[in-house]
Amino acid sequence: METNVGKAEQRLCTRLKLGEEDSLHLIKAMREGRSSRSAVVLSPLAPADYKPPFACVDTSGWGWLPPRVFVPQEGEKPTSHADYGAGLYYSLDLSSCWESAPLSVVPRPESSLDMCAAPGGKSMLLAARYLPQCHVANEVNAARRGILRQNMQQCGVPNVEVTGLRPDQWATEGRQFDLLLADAPCSGQSLLCKGIRNPGCLGAQMVNGNAKRQKGILLAAVRCVAPGGHILYSTCTYDPDENEKVMAYILKRVPGWVAVEVPVLEAFRSTLAEFPCYRLLPRHGFGAGGFCCLLRKNT
Repeated sequence: METNVGKAEQRLCTRLKLGEEDSLHLIKAMREGRSSRSAVVLSPLAPADYKPPFACVDTSGWGWLPPRVFVPQEGEKPTSHADYGAGLYYSLDLSSCWESAPLSVVPRPESSLDMCAAPGGKSMLLAARYLPQCHVANEVNAARRGILRQNMQQCGVPNVEVTGLRPDQWATEGRQFDLLLADAPCSGQSLLCKGIRNPGCLGAQMVNGNAKRQKGILLAAVRCVAPGGHILYSTCTYDPDENEKVMAYILKRVPGWVAVEVPVLEAFRSTLAEFPCYRLLPRHGFGAGGFCCLLRKNT
């Protein structure tokens, strides 16, 4: 079994075109499961001068870090404080914050849709940056939708509508948004680097199945964006088939869309695509990893 796992890990590193040192680092991270790193994003309930009641690391040199995000020092437990229960901040993985960095080049939207929103992290990061006049947080799964609604209410996110439509239903709704967040379901390979079991996540069957689903979500999403609007696509997995190749498929299949450069993420730019997109690996030190790409609708 160990041999099979090792082969799957090596195949992934080959697909990512990693050198020997980076390959060894990623494999070690997946086996040790200690790359997770927590962060908190302040909610609309927190005053502008609010500081969390726990020690935080100095992030002044992190140019990509979204506003109103703090990173606890190792050993701190943000969810154990009363301010967490009062909804003054939301706890999430630091890599999820990194995935939202492309919003730094998006004008403040009047309307936005988080198509795969539960449990609510990306909607919280959007609210921390700017509050749209109308925001829709959508989740198909009823149980997860309940958690999403609870988090939005607890953190006092205003002007938010919680819905449960499928992407294909959104495509026929006729509503259009200035910004659409697609934090897509994926194989979740980075979970291994957090110490979370995820059987089959390195296998072709799971990767290919998710890639097909992601393309379907985006083919629906492009119909929900107004001219000049944006889609921020993100995943918490490494495989190019669920990341760069999904973006390439959409850019080739759907006219009028372009990938947008994100200057604060230039150091993370993927070498696996000719257009701008970005990937985070455990070796960067900002969590278990992820992928993001910002698309703009020109027509």
